[in-house]
Amino acid sequence: MSYPIKSILRSDSECESSSLFGSPKMRRTSELTPLVTEGARSSSPALRSHSPATRISLLVVTGVALLLTLTFVVRQDSSLSSLKNLKGTTRNNFEGPQDEFFCGITNHETGYIKLPNKDDDHYFYWFVESRSDPQSDPLVLWLTGGPGCSSMMALLAENGPCHVQPDLSTKTNPYSWNGHANVIWLDQPTGVGYSYGPTVDYDSGELNVAENIYWFLQEFLKKHPDLADREFFVTGESYGGHYVPAAASHILKANMLRHLNPDAVHINLAGIAVGNGLTDPAVQYQHSVDMAFNSYNVSLLDEQAIEVMRKAQPVCHELIVQCQKERSKCVDALEFCFGALEGPYYQSGRNPYDIREPCTEENVMKCFHFEHIDEYLNTPSVLDKLGVDVHKSKPWRECDAIVGAGFAFDEMLSSAEDVKLLLDAGVRVLIYAGDADLMCNWVGNQAWVMALDWSGKAEFNYAPNRPFITSEAQDAGRVRSFENLAFIRVFNSGHMVPMDQPSVSFEMINKFFQNEDF
Repeated sequence: MSYPIKSILRSDSECESSSLFGSPKMRRTSELTPLVTEGARSSSPALRSHSPATRISLLVVTGVALLLTLTFVVRQDSSLSSLKNLKGTTRNNFEGPQDEFFCGITNHETGYIKLPNKDDDHYFYWFVESRSDPQSDPLVLWLTGGPGCSSMMALLAENGPCHVQPDLSTKTNPYSWNGHANVIWLDQPTGVGYSYGPTVDYDSGELNVAENIYWFLQEFLKKHPDLADREFFVTGESYGGHYVPAAASHILKANMLRHLNPDAVHINLAGIAVGNGLTDPAVQYQHSVDMAFNSYNVSLLDEQAIEVMRKAQPVCHELIVQCQKERSKCVDALEFCFGALEGPYYQSGRNPYDIREPCTEENVMKCFHFEHIDEYLNTPSVLDKLGVDVHKSKPWRECDAIVGAGFAFDEMLSSAEDVKLLLDAGVRVLIYAGDADLMCNWVGNQAWVMALDWSGKAEFNYAPNRPFITSEAQDAGRVRSFENLAFIRVFNSGHMVPMDQPSVSFEMINKFFQNEDF
């Protein structure tokens, strides 16, 4: 099955400015949680082919990218007050049985923001206040990658305050990233999750993504001016290795040019963090075969397959180099490199996102058993609570194949120069990787970080690779750091570190936000 690939040459420069689409809903969550009644449950729609699972075959056919995720963070000075819901009536903070569909006790808000740089694009977001000090803690914007995947999956299965259970009840996550930060989970680009807009205006590369994220933040911070002066962090996972550096770089440059637009809100960019990301494919794909020799003693390839992959590495590298100069070569690079250097692992019977786990499903997502989240996010009572525009948004799917296909020319491009720019500007950077992941493995991530030609390269590469010991005396991984750059290999984790090692992820990200040593 193939999907259309859009041109990446479209310009959005003539889009006119416009106001927000309605107003978000504010509510106070209750401590626990029966989610929906049995009678209110809707049937679960089929997963789209962009999920980390389904996208595996799609990647080979169309060159659509890996599952990724991203996050942003900012600091703020006052907690939230009453806001208008999407229908225009005022709804105050409240708690009680009418809002028991979501667990926890912190304020949260859902809604749409109309992008002022687009004709009719509306981004859906779910914002949750910090459990600790919302008046001063950072604000986190989490963006799941794919490209084309919804951040609501991460909220409800990885690093959000509430996890959906198989019976559609919810359970509080004590290791949610809103423990010491105000967090936004955002559905983007247009067409992902609950976000909507004209299909002719779908995005096709990081320049589009970065600009749209910037304008979303401008409108969000105008609506929440008490957040505007906070430290702001961008974090992400997987394709966040593209999203995060591009968005942060755009913010950095826009801040420098703010004198040209005095109405723009200054965003206090402090750092970025990327987990198991795809950032510099030319370097990372040279380390695909390294996972055949893993610390888990999992047999993935025989000697013949290893030799074939090694012979394919220079061919892959040359195609990726050509892609940087000529975009028309990028799909060829994607198809060859994925097929030759990732494809063989799919014959191993292991989950490519976590080699510790067996998986023989053609759709790898079925090995994660997330179907209940799909069902939950399409339940009428939940859609109503979240204020979803069911007449304009599509039924929720984890990933959208058409949106993802539009990035086929983008995946093999490098975002390393954006990271270099950020580091040399003093922005803090954390790159971390679960060491049981094949898709964006820790060896390749460490390699591109050490190859990065920034001002502190020599000192960083000379720094010791030391144990990452948590507050509970757990030897959780290995860390190398110098000044504003840190790389952490996380033990016993696959592609999604917040899900596999929640307490380690929680401690790691909070140290990063607070600029503490690892």
